[in-house]
Amino acid sequence: MKKILAIVALVIISISSFAQISGIKVTDEVIIDKLYAGSLSKLQFSTDSLSTTGYTRLTVGAMATYKPVKWISFTSWAICQTETGTSRTLQQAYLTITPIKKLSVTIGSMATLATEQRPLPVTANGQFESVSESQIPGGSLGAKVKYDLSSSFQLAGGIAVRKGLPEYAGRITYKKVQLSGWYSQCDSLFGAALTVDFKRVYSTFVFKQKTIADVLTIKLSKDWSLYSDVVYDLSTKKLYSGEIGIMKSFESKYLKGLFGLTYDYKLHSVTSYLFIHL
Repeated sequence: MKKILAIVALVIISISSFAQISGIKVTDEVIIDKLYAGSLSKLQFSTDSLSTTGYTRLTVGAMATYKPVKWISFTSWAICQTETGTSRTLQQAYLTITPIKKLSVTIGSMATLATEQRPLPVTANGQFESVSESQIPGGSLGAKVKYDLSSSFQLAGGIAVRKGLPEYAGRITYKKVQLSGWYSQCDSLFGAALTVDFKRVYSTFVFKQKTIADVLTIKLSKDWSLYSDVVYDLSTKKLYSGEIGIMKSFESKYLKGLFGLTYDYKLHSVTSYLFIHL
C-alpha cells in the first residue's frame, strides 16, 4: 500500500508540473501518452439482509510511445491496482508499423480488435469498466492489420494466441459504430460486440454463445447520466448481473470524478459509488 501511495503522489506531482495528463512530450521521439491515478469506492446496501459490503480500488498507471521514425512506433503501458488487501499488475507492449497512410500493422502483447471495444486500463473508463464490457476477450499476444477505406470507414483483421491456440478476429468501423467478431479455438466459442458512441448515447452490446450483455449510458446533461449494465447467462437462463441507476460527474482543474447511485436487481442491493481520478 505504501508503494501505491508513493506512486500516486509522484503522478500528482508530475501532473501538477506538466498541467496535463496526456500527450506530454519528453523528446522529439518520446511521448508520455497518459499518466493516470484513480480511487474507486463502492458501497452496497442489501435490502434483504440489511447489511453493507464494499471496497475501495486504487489504480495508477502510465502509457508512453517511442517513435524513432515517422512510420514506426513502440508503445508500452502498465497499471498497478490494489483492492482490499490484494494487488495486481497489468502491462502490454507492442510495435506498430505504418508503411502507408491508410494501413497499419501492430504486433506484440496488445489489445485484440475486440478488446479495443473495452476501455483502455490506463484511463478512468478502464478503472470503471462495466461487467458487460468485461465479457469481451482481453488483450493477448498477437497481430492485427487495419486499413482505412476513408476517413470514416475502416476494415481490420487480426489473430491472437490464447492458451497456445489461435483466436481469429475481424472488425468494421463506420463513423461512431464498431462491430467486431471473434472465434477462439481454445474454447471453440465465437462472439461479437457492437459499440455505438454518439454525443449523448453510448452502448456496447456483447453476444457470446453462452452470454448476452449490454452497457448503456444516456447523457441527460453535462453532469448527469443514466446508467445500465446487464448480463444474462444463456446456459442457465438466469441473470448474471444487472444494475441500473444515475451518475453525477464533476470536474476541477486537476481532478475529475463522479457520484453514482444504482440498484442491483441481481443482488437486491442499493449501490453508491465515489470515483475520483486525475
